[in-house]
Amino acid sequence: MKIGTINIDWFKKSVQSKQFIIEKINEQDFDFLIVTENIDEFKFSENYFVYHSNPIPLDEEFEFLDYGKYLKGNQPVRTSIYSKYPSIKQNTVRDFYTSISHDFLVDEKTVTVYGTIVGTLGIQHQKDIAKKELLNFIFDVDELVEKQNDFIVAGDFNTSFLESEKRELSQINSREVLINISHKYHIQRITENITQNIDHIFISKSFPKAESLVWITEDELQDKYHKGVSIII
Repeated sequence: MKIGTINIDWFKKSVQSKQFIIEKINEQDFDFLIVTENIDEFKFSENYFVYHSNPIPLDEEFEFLDYGKYLKGNQPVRTSIYSKYPSIKQNTVRDFYTSISHDFLVDEKTVTVYGTIVGTLGIQHQKDIAKKELLNFIFDVDELVEKQNDFIVAGDFNTSFLESEKRELSQINSREVLINISHKYHIQRITENITQNIDHIFISKSFPKAESLVWITEDELQDKYHKGVSIII
């Protein structure tokens, strides 16, 4: 099973950049792809089921940003799951604008996929937005563990797990909090050793050990610290 995640920065860049990302995604043949800072119109293949978090309002300022003006009318979707498998259940999350979770039947086993962002506006508004998103993350992961399914957690955490890089949401100690929650539930932080990276994939202890890969570099994305990363289970 191959799982990927990428932050596409609302596709604000060039048409050529968008086409490059689509080509790279199709090369990977993912079972699940979690896309953050997405737009509703984005599709890379007709062979995937698509599940979005609630669309961001366009006719008003939403959490310090007028997305309608910022994205020139494109419909922003903070987090999406693209899946080869149809959902068998949508799960409740604390913030339907930022997070999304569904259950899927894979080889006769139920797998829960949870996608989210911690720190939607990056290092800005940490106490106002990122802290709330981090607390929502903790609450949602608690719920995932209670379900006792195999689970995958992925998205833009705005946190490097390499202390030497000093890239985290420092006002809310995001690295320490995320590490502690993973220790509490024996969650595997598969992508933690990828350098210069803040997009991650965690998996439950029920999965065998997985390997991590980079399939789009930050230079190719033209977005510092963001990469397209994946794991193979």
